[in-house]
Amino acid sequence: MNSKLEVEELKKNFLFSYRKKFPRESSSAIAKSTVTLLRKILARESPKTLNDLQVSLNGHCRRLYGAQQSELIFINVGLMISKLARDELVQKNGAPDDKDMYVLWREEDAANENQKKMELADVKRELQVSIKELASEIDAVREGVAAQSMELLFNNDVVMVYSLGSSKTLQAFFQHSLDAGRRHKVIEIADDDEELEKGPKFGRQIQLYEAASEMEKASKLVLVAAIYFPDGTCIVPAGGEQLALLAKRRQIPVYVLAPFYKLCPINMANPAMLHTCRGVPLPFNLSTSTGLVDCSEPAFDRLASDLVTYYVNSSSYLIPSHINTYKSDYYNCHDIAEYPQ
Repeated sequence: MNSKLEVEELKKNFLFSYRKKFPRESSSAIAKSTVTLLRKILARESPKTLNDLQVSLNGHCRRLYGAQQSELIFINVGLMISKLARDELVQKNGAPDDKDMYVLWREEDAANENQKKMELADVKRELQVSIKELASEIDAVREGVAAQSMELLFNNDVVMVYSLGSSKTLQAFFQHSLDAGRRHKVIEIADDDEELEKGPKFGRQIQLYEAASEMEKASKLVLVAAIYFPDGTCIVPAGGEQLALLAKRRQIPVYVLAPFYKLCPINMANPAMLHTCRGVPLPFNLSTSTGLVDCSEPAFDRLASDLVTYYVNSSSYLIPSHINTYKSDYYNCHDIAEYPQ
């Protein structure tokens, strides 16, 4: 089969597998499967230069995101792999010599153009190994985030948590604290009865509308990010903004669990660019009478940076203003600037 047809078939099967799974897979599983998909695509396309690899990754990730606009993880993984390729080229060819700062900023663009022309043949095997290591790092993230509970949760805390049933990372976070012998009260918040029935029960369960009256008893609020951005803002399950505002009013710290693969390096200046609504399950017999009615059911809220105390990742916890610096661990500034908006 032609390599182009193979690549299209791989993407088609990937999207079909994604859409047929209900409920949605965990974000770590989606990130890992995206890494595997892009590794297979690059093995079939064999890009000659870094520029060819960039064009290929950007094109495929844009198409995947266009087909499923609620998954910015597709874009994130593509940009991570592009940085891995740059790192392998630097390791192979050596970093540029130290120069005066006033010379470096003028030569940066020229150095980037030269790097994009470098051949990938010498680092092809190393790049494949690095991509596999990225998949392994994604596997280990949940345990790392869970371990941070020892630094953030203490005995006698009263912790409110939202969307516990739908987040395996949140469940691991509280399970690790429980296994370590921490004795704290947990108040689980859900927006419907089905959510309350999912997952393990770590404490008392309440509905979202009861949170305002219960917030005065809490000492901490824990949320999970669907995606977060360099400016310190994040997307959380719908209802999270209401809880964060209640916590801010009572000066309660808000911790947002944020694995590295959920960090989108591209700031979304316009929130309307994000697909934040889900379909409303209306009965079929009402389809004719409600055909002209637009029923919005938000799936996510956008959380401002001043509502977040710490972002918790697998190795540490960061204040929102440090996220912009943290992104350089996984993304290259040139890849971000050249990504087609």
